[in-house]
Amino acid sequence: MVSSKTFVKTGMITMVSISVLAGCSSGGTTGGTGEKGASANGGTKAAPAKVTFYSNSGALNDMPQGSDAARLDEVKKLILEQTSIDVSAIVPPANADTAKEKLNLLLSSNDEVDVFQGSWTDYASKGAITPLNDLLDKYGPNIKKAWPKESWDMMTDKDGKIWGIPRLTLTAAYPIYLRKEWMQKLGLQAPKTIDDLEVILKAFKEKDPDGNGKDDTIAMSTNLEGLTMSLAAGFVDGGYGDWLDPADKKVKSVEFAAGYKDFVAKMADWYQKGYIYKEAFAKHDALELLKTNRVGTAARWYSHTTLQLPKVQTSMPEMDFTAVPSLTGPKGKTQTINPAGTGGTLINKKAKNPEAAIKFINWIYQDIENYTITRYGMKDKDWKWIEPKKIYELSKDRKYAGEFSFGMGLPNENLVDVNDGTNKMHKDFLRSELLKLDSGKMPFDYNIVYDTKELTDKVPSMSDIKRLRDEEVTKFIMGARPMSDWDKFLDQLNKAGMTSLIDAKTEQYNKLKK
Repeated sequence: MVSSKTFVKTGMITMVSISVLAGCSSGGTTGGTGEKGASANGGTKAAPAKVTFYSNSGALNDMPQGSDAARLDEVKKLILEQTSIDVSAIVPPANADTAKEKLNLLLSSNDEVDVFQGSWTDYASKGAITPLNDLLDKYGPNIKKAWPKESWDMMTDKDGKIWGIPRLTLTAAYPIYLRKEWMQKLGLQAPKTIDDLEVILKAFKEKDPDGNGKDDTIAMSTNLEGLTMSLAAGFVDGGYGDWLDPADKKVKSVEFAAGYKDFVAKMADWYQKGYIYKEAFAKHDALELLKTNRVGTAARWYSHTTLQLPKVQTSMPEMDFTAVPSLTGPKGKTQTINPAGTGGTLINKKAKNPEAAIKFINWIYQDIENYTITRYGMKDKDWKWIEPKKIYELSKDRKYAGEFSFGMGLPNENLVDVNDGTNKMHKDFLRSELLKLDSGKMPFDYNIVYDTKELTDKVPSMSDIKRLRDEEVTKFIMGARPMSDWDKFLDQLNKAGMTSLIDAKTEQYNKLKK
């Protein structure tokens, strides 16, 4: 996320806060209890409830320069008129790690932040957030009906407490994207199996479709997450993730599943042959890779292609990619369905006006125009309807970045289309492919929320185990460790505490399974 140039200087967070008093508009919700203010006749009246957002929803990625100050003020005033709620925003630093550090600092201090995005499992056990059951029942009917049960299940603990508003649902989010014009140029057919894909990768690498020399071509752009979620299920019965061992009924990590070693060996072979981008497992920018005009295949989270490709097509219109939702491997479909997850909108335990926060977010979900205002700004200035409440068009001079956009997610995003070619690919995928859950394998524990605090208390080395898993699998794929060491690797995991983690997860699973 990139911070606003208007409101943030290097190393600082700036609170955007303008006190504006206004009466309720007809049909608007009340703002809850607020401070006292002077009325026109000399008496006092309740000031609008104030709600401060830490703007880490991701909306600011669209406009890294941030909002124009005057336009942000307009949006604030409009929201105040509609809801009687005085909203403010804290713009995070650009660096994601720094942004999270700043959030944690705000939550632990007396600095006011009411609403933010995060995984509830990271905050509930620390007493940093408030449960939302009563608030949603009283003030959030639109929010409640917008999300499916699978999403709410992932925001709910074993005692039935709802800790956040969902952001995701079950999705087929890891298709393989293939360079369409390269396929046509080389006379290649759409793949159906992993072996077919390997033929394509070999052709991309050896036949120089970009014309810059075969050593220059990136046959596959990916990372560890992309590889495993796009392809590992083709080698493992239950897909990528934990699995229930029928022999002893224990929940075990994927490294112990039959076939996963074969998957890692195949990826190591592809890496050695130069099919996988040599810097795939280091931090790199998917957009910058696309700009080099060297990428033939992408195996990663879908939006790295659907949102980034159109930006490149403005200067390279011939570049195009087509999605293959799933291939087949020795054990069937290669893609693993992405669980809904525990990430969403959370409310600080110290929030003075949690009711107002829920009322405001409920207002976003009430009408698609409210969502579009908080996402894109002032109607007829930052955007306009081409077809009312169905198709909108963004202004070329848009001045609002999305600081108050806390209604993001499929329930709102799928209700409207943008009259803009740069978003068509993304919107088309959201509607036609993302929710096709038969494209991949469903994790067996997709609706289980493990108590990570309890797991960490029982297995203090849990984070070390995670690091060891990722680092050593990466070494195997890159050839820094021979596949003959696989059994030694499993022994390493057990010595690091994996056996205890398996027992602890199994105990929780047996209590939580639905």
